[in-house]
Amino acid sequence: MLKNFWIYFGGVVLASWLSSCGVKSEKVREVSLDKEVVAQPAKPTIDFPLRNHHSNYSEMVKLDTLIHRFMRYWDVQGLSLGIVKDGKLLYAKAYGEADTISHEKTAPYHLFRTASVSKLVTAVAIMKLVEAKKISLDQAVFGKKGILNDTTYLHYKSPNLLKIKVEHLLTHTGGWRNIYRTDPMFVPLAVAKRMQVKSPPSFETTLQFMLTQEVAFEPGKFYDYSNFGYCVLGKVVEKAAGMPYEKYVQQILKPLGIERMRLGKNRRQDQAFTEVSYYEHANAEKKLSCYNTGDSVARTYDATNIEALGPAGGWLATPTDLLRLVTAIDGFSTVPDFLTPASIKAMTTPRDSSEKKVLGWKACNAQRWWRTGSLAGTGIVVKRRQDGISYAIITNTSTWRGPGFSYELEGVMRRGIKTIKQWPKKDLFLVTDSTAVQ
Repeated sequence: MLKNFWIYFGGVVLASWLSSCGVKSEKVREVSLDKEVVAQPAKPTIDFPLRNHHSNYSEMVKLDTLIHRFMRYWDVQGLSLGIVKDGKLLYAKAYGEADTISHEKTAPYHLFRTASVSKLVTAVAIMKLVEAKKISLDQAVFGKKGILNDTTYLHYKSPNLLKIKVEHLLTHTGGWRNIYRTDPMFVPLAVAKRMQVKSPPSFETTLQFMLTQEVAFEPGKFYDYSNFGYCVLGKVVEKAAGMPYEKYVQQILKPLGIERMRLGKNRRQDQAFTEVSYYEHANAEKKLSCYNTGDSVARTYDATNIEALGPAGGWLATPTDLLRLVTAIDGFSTVPDFLTPASIKAMTTPRDSSEKKVLGWKACNAQRWWRTGSLAGTGIVVKRRQDGISYAIITNTSTWRGPGFSYELEGVMRRGIKTIKQWPKKDLFLVTDSTAVQ
């Protein structure tokens, strides 16, 4: 009895001393006379089954070698890729480091910013709403008879605004112009100052700003790549679906086995569980923080308002997630598509000879459909080829090539796929044998 008393007394004294030193724990240790109960904080688990060892094939050694050389040449810290052939995921591997401080190795389960590949996701959401007859591609977006007919959107400057249709936003032909002569999604400080709000401004604020600006070109006539236009499509999705944009997209993707995709955040401390860290090349210029602190910061985090960019550039995903989506919209008979043939044709048929006026994709022709993306700290290419091969490759590092880095990614994948003389048989989409790790 006396022994138990001293155990109890010692525990109380120790807890009191730790508290006085400012040491905090997730849960206070409970001490009883009979036994000691220690409550540990629950750790999130990684339930994504694929690991690098699932793609250790001798037939892929040359591809691995090319990727390693590519990463050294371009000083890429981390890279992840997946390859589909005839509807089966036959290769999914990650290279380098997800974080250079902790030296965490990149794995197939790591989430990456997908930059403008997010536009393909948004276009798919729009087409699902078209199929559900909630909206149509030729429907007006603004005005009393438009989709966004709430009172807050009825005060606008340009009559051309009423001519903007859903398809114009999808094909970057909305005709937008503003006093800054650039995409308003990348001048948050200027927009916030003009609208007299705290920076970074929400997309709602940026939209209100653009309603005061000119629609300088006849909608549908002039191609001008527009992140802003795709962000407006996010509002269209919300209005037509009757729920937040992110929730609707996650809802339609879940039946495809895509359950971890989510919208990213601006700041490093807010990054998602298993999300990689992002890096720029050594000589990259800094930029003023979008939080209006006056500090010059790396563009990978506080300088870019990723949260407002969501439908145009904010999604986080793995290559496997993206390839699950691609196989569901590729038009091949090997895997049933979850869009109708009419929807897929509408998405991939160019509206002119440039191959660019397509829906969600960057460009489409008879040989391939592809979508690229570029942000500070991100390079990505997703491609669907006519020969039944599709791939997704993502880096957590941007280079001096800027958006042109996508051509380098495309090149290394083209060369790497040529080295594969015999494809593996196992469909990695079906892998479920990896136990959850902490």
